[in-house]
Order: sequence, then C-alpha cells, then structure tokens
Amino acid sequence: MKTLGENIKVLKHIYQNNDDIVFQQLSILNEQAYLIYISDLVNQESLDEIEKNIHHYLANNTNYHSPSKIISTLFPWVKVEDTDLLEQASYKILSGYSLLLIDGIKKFYIFNTKNKIGRNITEPTTERTARGPKEGFIEDIDQNLNLIRKKIKSPSLKVENLILGEKTKTNLSIVYMNGIANKDIVDEVKKRLSKIKIDGILESHYIQSMIKDSPKSPFPTVLSTERPDRVCGQLLDGKVAILIDGTPFALLVPVMFVEFFHSSDDYYDSSLVATIVRWVRFLGLFVTLILPAFYVALTSFHQDLLQTPFLIRIAASREALPYPVMIEAIFLLITFELLREAGIRMPKVFGGSVVTILGLVFIGQAAVQAGIIGSVMSIVISVTALTSFIFPSYDFQQLIRYCGIPILFFAGLFGFMGIIVVLMFGLTHLISLRSFGVPYFSPVSPARKEGWKDVFIRAPWWAMDTRSPGLDITNQDRAGSVNKANSPKIGEKDHE
Repeated sequence: MKTLGENIKVLKHIYQNNDDIVFQQLSILNEQAYLIYISDLVNQESLDEIEKNIHHYLANNTNYHSPSKIISTLFPWVKVEDTDLLEQASYKILSGYSLLLIDGIKKFYIFNTKNKIGRNITEPTTERTARGPKEGFIEDIDQNLNLIRKKIKSPSLKVENLILGEKTKTNLSIVYMNGIANKDIVDEVKKRLSKIKIDGILESHYIQSMIKDSPKSPFPTVLSTERPDRVCGQLLDGKVAILIDGTPFALLVPVMFVEFFHSSDDYYDSSLVATIVRWVRFLGLFVTLILPAFYVALTSFHQDLLQTPFLIRIAASREALPYPVMIEAIFLLITFELLREAGIRMPKVFGGSVVTILGLVFIGQAAVQAGIIGSVMSIVISVTALTSFIFPSYDFQQLIRYCGIPILFFAGLFGFMGIIVVLMFGLTHLISLRSFGVPYFSPVSPARKEGWKDVFIRAPWWAMDTRSPGLDITNQDRAGSVNKANSPKIGEKDHE
C-alpha cells in the first residue's frame, strides 16, 4: 500500500510542468489530505462547497468518525477507487474531476466538479426540418445521452461506456435497446471499437472510418446524424448508436443505402406527402448523377435522338464555342466546387450558401456571354448543383456529387454505353457491400417485400407494424402491432 506522500509524488510526476494543477492541502481529523484538480476545468463553487461541508461537519459534531466515514456521510454519491489504479484513473483530473486523497486510507475519492463549458442545445445545422423537435446534439456526451433518455424512458435502453485514444482519453458510449437490437451486431460493435489503437479522437469520423465495412469503398456504411429524434427512432428499430464526447454527431450502425434518402420530416408528415418527397429525392439522385453526362452523351454521340428544331438550336448556340461540351461541363463543375468550398469557409455575415449559388449563376451567365460555354450547359450544371443539396445526409450528398464526375467522363468517351457501364459497376459494388453483416442494399437486394413499406413509399404508422427485416432481430413486432391485435374492432362490443 502506497502512503499519501508516495501517491502525491506519483501524481506530481505525471503532471509535472503543468502550472494549472492544484494540490490543495486539507486536514480531516488531524489527518493530512490533498484535494487535486485543474483550476481551469473545475467549478470553483463546487470546490468551495466541498470544503465548507467538511469544516461545518467537524465544527458541529463532537462524535467524530474516521475521515472515510465523514466523506461517505457527507458525500454518499462520490465515486471511490483504489489507489492501485491511481495512474490509470488520474486522467479524470484532466476531465474536470477532483481527487481527494487522505493519509492512511488506501482509497481515493472522485468528486464531479466539472465546469460546464460549451454551447447550449440548439437546432441541428446539417439536418434541418420543417416539423419535429428542434433539439440537436452538442459536444457534451452527457447532455447528448440526456436527450436520448428524455425521449426513451425505458430500462431496456442500455448505455455502455468506454474510453479510446491514448492521449485524448475520449469518452464513448454504445447505446442500444436490449431485447430489440441484434446481440451479434452489438457484440460486433464492441469488438471493432476495442481494436482501435490511436493517439487521439477529436471527431466522430475518426471512429466512423475505423469501424466501417469495406474501408476502401467510397460509400458510407455508417450513418452520422446530429438529431436525437433520428437516433431514438433508429434505436427502436434495432440499430446501435455510438456517441463520442466532443462532437455533435452520433453514429448509427448498421445502415442501408435507402436510409440516406430518409429524413426525420418523412415521419412527421402525412404518408402521401412523405412518399412524394421521397420519390423527389430518388429523382434528385438521378439528376445529380446523370444529367450532365446525359447531355454530354446526347450532344456528342446521339444527336439523332433530338428533335430537329431543338438540335438546330443547340448546334447554333455551340457554333462559335471553342471547347468540346465535356470540357465545358468539367469547367463548370470545378467552378461550383470552388465556390462551394469558399462558401463553407466564408464568414457567416456574408451568407456562404447564398454566395455559392449566386456566384455559380453569375459566373455561368458571364461565361455564356463571353462565348466560353453554351447556355444549355450552364442550365444543366446549375440544376445539377442545386439538386445535389436535396439529400438529408451531408456525407451522402458529398459522395453523390463526386460520383457524377466519372460518369461524365465515360459519357464523353463512349456516350450512353459509358453511362450504362459505369452505373452497372456501381450497382454491382453497392449490392456487394455489407454494414455490420447486413446487406447494404437491403431490403431491395436481397428482396424483403415486408420492408418495402418504408423504402419506395412511407406507409402510414398504423401499417408499419414490423421493424426492418434486414436486421434479423427476433423482436420484429412493434408495440403498436400488439395493441392493434388485442384491441376490439370498430363496432365490436365487449361481452362479459
């Protein structure tokens, strides 16, 4: 057993050259004690309250107990750990906790004196909706867990904590619904996380890139979201959530391709409206991917498919243009990417997204007037750029925008055949992917018709009485289906 002096020596060695580490000396029943904390991370009022309670107790109680009895009496909620774990647990000081060590006691006491820093809960910035909750995750993992607990008040909601990052000691939480989530998937999540060896984790993408299936594939097999309502909905469907301290984005696994077209709005609007909007997003996918390539192939190889008046008009507009149509398309796409990146980095006071869109329009118009590009091409690229923002997921939005470039390139070389070949290779790749053992293209391939009511349409809630069949969970029935089965039909009378 180490003495108090030895423990203090160990801690001072660990935190040497750190002037903000405070070793405050106390006396409890004539026993020497130390309260250790980082002055910039703790709430000073909490520390003052600890000392005040101890001194007040000693001044008003003549029947003194041992120092450990005093601490356990005054602070029954305080966590106690063995000093043998001192070096491993000392990182808690760096998280805003305070350690109390008392001479002659082989335990040390951990006080939660963290000073709450960071922003307040606000509306999500990347997944905004017209209807529904306006709360979004923030950078504090405890607050994020509170937002989930507030919506799912069930003992079946399980939270398992772990720490990753040799230097950052980042807190992670694995969240799932016991009895709904597939146990094999939960175990696989724990297994992949336990294999991560890295100095530091500063954002959720560190974890996302290390646990995803097919790491060389550009398609995301882990869904990131900053909406607590979406996380809760996915948990109730059998998914597993990973929350990381220091980032407002939670990770959800497994994920299927069709879920990148889903928005929280879909489940707050009527079934008809949500279905129409979902099909608009499917249309947006084809427009973003194919529209520039289709126009290039049409004007370069398949002019016979155009009506004569329209063909003459296009030919006349391109008569004096110096570059091939594919070069024009690539030029405008690169221009849009430059403007988009500038809009992201631009101070908010200038309105980044507005500048991006208006910049593309003005530059396109100026290029047409200067005789560098054709007017139809300017319209095609402008529509494509606007349509690329239609997808709810930011990761998916970026990917689809860049996936259109190889399709455009092959369309310029081989026409429609180039488009078809690239799409076939892409579809084959998608079908071959898996996300934590679940087919990425499920429930379309392999076909699970019972899951199509939340893919091609968004069925009414009373009709979605089963969970997604692709996850292979045992508890497929939602609570609503049980209630519907047990409830009397309209017009049916109860008989005793």
